[in-house]
Formats: sequence, structure tokens, C-alpha cells
Amino acid sequence: MRALVVGDIIQDILVMPETAITNNDDNLAKLEERTGGSAANFAVWLATLQVETHLIARVGKGDGKKFSAEFRTKDVIAHLQEDPELPTGKIVALVDGDDRTFFTDRGANQNLLPSLIPVEAFGDFVYISGYTVLSIGTEGTQTLIALAQKHGALVVCDPGSASFIRDYGPGHFLKAIEGVDAIFPNLEEALALTGTENATAAADKLAESFDLVVITLGKDGAYVRNPTTAEYVSGVSAEIVDPTGAGDAFAAMFMRTILDSDIKAAEAAKIASKFAAEAMAIVGGQPK
Repeated sequence: MRALVVGDIIQDILVMPETAITNNDDNLAKLEERTGGSAANFAVWLATLQVETHLIARVGKGDGKKFSAEFRTKDVIAHLQEDPELPTGKIVALVDGDDRTFFTDRGANQNLLPSLIPVEAFGDFVYISGYTVLSIGTEGTQTLIALAQKHGALVVCDPGSASFIRDYGPGHFLKAIEGVDAIFPNLEEALALTGTENATAAADKLAESFDLVVITLGKDGAYVRNPTTAEYVSGVSAEIVDPTGAGDAFAAMFMRTILDSDIKAAEAAKIASKFAAEAMAIVGGQPK
């Protein structure tokens, strides 16, 4: 199995408070810096499942070699563009239990060029991060989807951010990803896309445009909707150390399972929920 992942590489700076946060004062915290980004996280999780994984992303000038070497150690084949002006993107992530607050500078990611994707990177499916839509716009996204379809690949999208969807415009975002086969929003993203009030209604609305809808619900599991299934899948009890990347781990295991077996979507979601629970037990969005 081969997959092409298109999206962001981000330098994550994780801030984990050791006590309750007090405004306008010093707060003790553990800080860690790691490579992240939804697409990068998804790619690394997918590669751990023995999928040949190609990652397309854009970094700051001079950073390509460093990141390519890092991803090689994680069995990801990185095709990295270097931006002559903007630095590699950064995120400060405040992690407090299962709550996360992000402060983002997308940097070089915003100038990603889909025209530079090598043909040999296309495979069984293409994963598009929602942030990719922000980078390349509706025309670029539609070109990427058409290229994937030309090479016989399924197209999967993770919207990535409810606030981004609201800023971009739900209608414009849905138009940009028209033709996508499967969508993996979390609940907040699903509600932002559809203007509905619960997972069931959101999935029904999204199912009008996509063959497969999987709404992740954090510790509560997921809701799966396709032409033959409409089912809640319970979450798996887990120690939450850091939920960053759990949704990426879920999507990676789901795609690996459903494309490599006769397992139905709801059962694949159960397997993916267990995998995501394991991901929440480690710090950072990628396996160590």
C-alpha cells in the first residue's frame, strides 16, 4: 500500500502546565519541542503501519535536509519544498489535560506548490490536510484532487480546524474539496461545516457530498456514516497524557484497516479508536 500526504510541517512547542494556570504571573510548566503538523503526524503514524508513505510539505530555506533526514528515520519519504523567504511554521500548544489551545505561525506552509508533487508519490490514497486548502486555494485543491483521481487514488481530507473553516467560509471550503471520497472532521469541525447541532445531523449533511464521513468525538469515540452504515462507535478508555495527534493516529489506522481488508467501516473505527487511545498516552503528535 502507498499513500501520498499533502500538508503542513510544523515545529510544535508543547507547554504542559504543572499547576493551575494563574494569569499575569509565572506558571511552572514542562516545555518540549517536536516536529508536528497534522499532515506530518498522519504520515508518521501511517508509516508505523507499514504503509509506504510520501509527504509533500514546505519548510524554511535551509531546513529541507534536516527534516528529510528526520522523516527518513521514521520511514516517511519526504518531498520538501524550501521557501526562500518564510521560515518553517511553528505552533505553541498549551496542553492542559484533554484541552489544547494553539498559537500558530504557519510560515512556509502557506506557500506550498502542488505543481511540484512527483508523479511516483501517488498511490492508493491521497490525504489532504485542511490547511492545504488554505495554502493552495480552491483551484489548487481541485487540481490536486483531479491529479489523484487521474492516478486512481482515493482522496481523504481532514479539515484540521473549526476556526479556519469559519474564517475560510464553510461553503467555500466544501466547494474546494468537492470530489473528496472521505472526510475525517472532529465534532467541532463537522458542526462548523454544516451548521447543524449534533454529530448525527452533521454526518447526514456531509454524506450528501462524501461517500464516507467519520466524525471523531475524542474520548467518546466516533460516528461513522456511509451509504450502508450510520453508527456510533464507543471510545476506548485511556490515560490522557497529550491528545495532540490522536485524530491523526485514528485516521491513519482507519485508512490502513479499511483499504487492506474486508473489514467494514464501523469495525475499522473501533480498531482506530483503540490506536488513538494509545496515541494519547504519549507526549507529542507522533510516536517516539
